[in-house]
Amino acid sequence: MAPRVSDAIKEDHRELEQYYDRITQSTDQDEQTRYQNLFTWELARHSIGEELVIYPAMEEHVANGKALAEKDRREHQSVSYIA
Repeated sequence: MAPRVSDAIKEDHRELEQYYDRITQSTDQDEQTRYQNLFTWELARHSIGEELVIYPAMEEHVANGKALAEKDRREHQSVSYIA
């Protein structure tokens, strides 16, 4: 069975949470910097993927998809400000 897109998204979210934890829990400045850079890169990659693939598909193929995509965008925007 082929992997599901939703599984990949969930995995991205778990990885981002792990990177964030490493940043906030580490006392080593070099480690914090490495994970801040990794977090930033992965968050950008993830967000671009959602904007290019996921949200357009939701808007076209899911009932009330435009509203769901907008809700998801707002949620991600608030997380970006926290991070």
